[in-house]
Amino acid sequence: MDFTTFITKIASRRKSGILRSYAKKFAEHKNAISLANGMPNATTFPFEEISVTYKGGTKIKLTGEELSSSLQYAPSQGYLPLLKKMREFQEHWYKPIYNEWDIVLTCGSMEGCSKVLEMILENGDPMMAQVPTYDGILGALIPLEPEFIGIEQDEDGIIPANIAKVCEERRCSDKPMPKILYVNPTGGNPTGTVLTDSRRRQIYELAETYNFLILEDDPYSFVHFLEKAPTTFLELDTKGRVIRLDSISKVISAGLRLGVITAHKEIIKKLTAHMETTSIHPSSLSQMLLYKLLNTWSVDKLQKHFNDVQRFYRSRRDVMLSLTEKHLTGLAEWNVPKGGMFVWMKVNKVKDVMELADKECISQGIFVIPGHAFNYDRSKPEQHIRLSYSYATPEEIDKALSILAKLIREEIKKLD
Repeated sequence: MDFTTFITKIASRRKSGILRSYAKKFAEHKNAISLANGMPNATTFPFEEISVTYKGGTKIKLTGEELSSSLQYAPSQGYLPLLKKMREFQEHWYKPIYNEWDIVLTCGSMEGCSKVLEMILENGDPMMAQVPTYDGILGALIPLEPEFIGIEQDEDGIIPANIAKVCEERRCSDKPMPKILYVNPTGGNPTGTVLTDSRRRQIYELAETYNFLILEDDPYSFVHFLEKAPTTFLELDTKGRVIRLDSISKVISAGLRLGVITAHKEIIKKLTAHMETTSIHPSSLSQMLLYKLLNTWSVDKLQKHFNDVQRFYRSRRDVMLSLTEKHLTGLAEWNVPKGGMFVWMKVNKVKDVMELADKECISQGIFVIPGHAFNYDRSKPEQHIRLSYSYATPEEIDKALSILAKLIREEIKKLD
């Protein structure tokens, strides 16, 4: 099946609802009079104005039409002025090569990822994903019952040779080819890896060779600790093979619940149709607040903000690494995170960390995530735990790692 047929088949899964289709047309027509509009009248809402102050002292006030738009239904693809701003944002930061792309706004990148997987996968379809994988993605996959093919990682992210091996073996044995590869390339959750540029190029070439899509889930795009921002798969894409997920959660606000999907226009049309019959659209108020921020801050100010975020998490990472060496040297192994918010740690001599994490740690008032959470088959023994340095203070990290070291020693004694 050629790529154009592949995209068309995927995009044919959903049709727009008639009412939402009319609502979109009305929103795009400035002088239309609608007798079809079933929206509540905004004059009945109990809000006079909404005021927000940004860091640095800049204030905005939502009144009149902007306040009404913030409290009202919006087109399922997104608030039109914000869509324009976000297209400009994607062009500036990621520079898509081909022209037939568009975006849709979602309630965070997790909702976007879930909707993409629902659109593409049918029961039993083969798909590839980096392992270990963020547990939210696994939770979205399990009800779809795909044939899950894990692709191992090392300190530089997923390994292209493993993808080639899987695809070639399936082609030679006449098995169905994987439809999609899920990858969390920058600051991967839970490993903290950043996929190298050379590997990204190799993976894109493999996607062309074996005709699979790449689901680029990149919420930590601006939380990397490299001198130069890594090249995104979207920047390598020449015809719409990449479906990119972005999120504002890690750099602007998690509670606003806004994400962006960038993909081929035909895919965006069907994802928008999916939005029409599920969440309808992300919060209009959240969209307005993001629009006003992007409309107020210059690109230079945004860049400064992203740099500040990177410095904050790099500093926290360095504290975590220093204290990990202090308390856990000889007890565990870990790589230096190149991005994100996590340290992925292998506990030495303990063949399964579930009891350590789920009972012993909790009983002592510390919380870590056992590696089982990041495996598609959670019944397998797991030696890894995930530690986060994003929220705890340096003093809390020191105390928690001291307790963790004590518990690991006690666990090892039980095995002797």
